[in-house]
Amino acid sequence: MNIAMQILSMIAFSIVIFIIYYALKTYLLSKINISKWVVLAIAIILFIAPIILWPTMPAFVAKYVLPGVFVIFALWFMDLAGFMKRRVSSKSNYSNTSYKKDKKNDVVMRPKAKPNRVKNNKK
Repeated sequence: MNIAMQILSMIAFSIVIFIIYYALKTYLLSKINISKWVVLAIAIILFIAPIILWPTMPAFVAKYVLPGVFVIFALWFMDLAGFMKRRVSSKSNYSNTSYKKDKKNDVVMRPKAKPNRVKNNKK
């Protein structure tokens, strides 16, 4: 029973962290222009420093707050680095096709109108 409660609390914690990250990304993180390496450095510092500097931290902080903040910074780094972009799968059999090539192939060449053709057909 204890293992089931730990698994459920881990799943609930993950869902809450993803909801918080999505809200932060929508309203705050997208407006901050910062290097991805600075975000990674902050995430690593938040992962290592509290263990060394504050060995007698409360259980709630050690179990929920620090891992949550670390995961938010790690997700932000992955978003800035491009790991979380949606991959567009092509429906054609060709690989490495780009949008410009597809748009260029869609152009239809139409013949030019020739106004004198009707006059010459009557003769």
